[in-house]
Amino acid sequence: MDTAEKPAHASGEQDGGPGRGAVRRATALAGLGSVADVAAVAQLLTTESRQGVLVAGLLSVVTGTLGLIQLYGQPIRKRALVMVALIAVGAGLVGAMAQRYYADATAAPPPQPADIAANPATTPPRSTPPPSPSPSLSPSPSASPSPSAGEKIREAEATLRDQDYLDVESGRIGTVVPGESDLWYVSPYRSLWTAGGGEYPITPVDARPDAEACARALAARDYDQVEVGKLSPGDWACARTAEGNLVGIRFPAIPANGDAPLRISYVVWHATPAG
Repeated sequence: MDTAEKPAHASGEQDGGPGRGAVRRATALAGLGSVADVAAVAQLLTTESRQGVLVAGLLSVVTGTLGLIQLYGQPIRKRALVMVALIAVGAGLVGAMAQRYYADATAAPPPQPADIAANPATTPPRSTPPPSPSPSLSPSPSASPSPSAGEKIREAEATLRDQDYLDVESGRIGTVVPGESDLWYVSPYRSLWTAGGGEYPITPVDARPDAEACARALAARDYDQVEVGKLSPGDWACARTAEGNLVGIRFPAIPANGDAPLRISYVVWHATPAG
């Protein structure tokens, strides 16, 4: 009797009895649950999609539970432990997402316009723009009046050596400065030129002039130099400056030779029309 039953039982296991079918179904559920767990963790680390994590976690719990049911009555082996792990991981993910949903639901909503009107204390503070600077009350400085024609600008003395240039408006002596230098002394010839090699007019006059007398003299006689050696001490000359002004030049002493410097005194007037 026992001998007859053994072959029958062995034959049932080889043909795939109910036990082997349950194991196959449990294995399939374990694979599905593992895929669900991996998908849930991936979404949690990348997109943080709450719905996707929640669905994948629930799927892991369901597949793990169904797998344990399939293995009911079987010896506890690795498959059963896998099912328990699937249930634990899925339950953890579901719990985390449920907690986030609960936190969002219980968070205080932002105040609505009606609430702000009813409770001004909820109104967020507004920054007050700084006051615009008031216009200056101090009067703007008035422009200095331009000098009138013939008004004296400067009166001074100077000592010129060979190749010295003189700017009579500032009194500066040195090398030529275009547009500023007015008189140029060439000592070997004892001659006084206007700057630029005689670019501006110069002429001797008979007596001490004023601005109008200098303008008339330069309109009548236009030279590029004055031969100082032919003058007498105390003689005068008039010239136009690079700025268009007038200068009266007095020669208190005449150099005896070309090595001696030239000493002059001069008066500068604001420009007057020639003629």
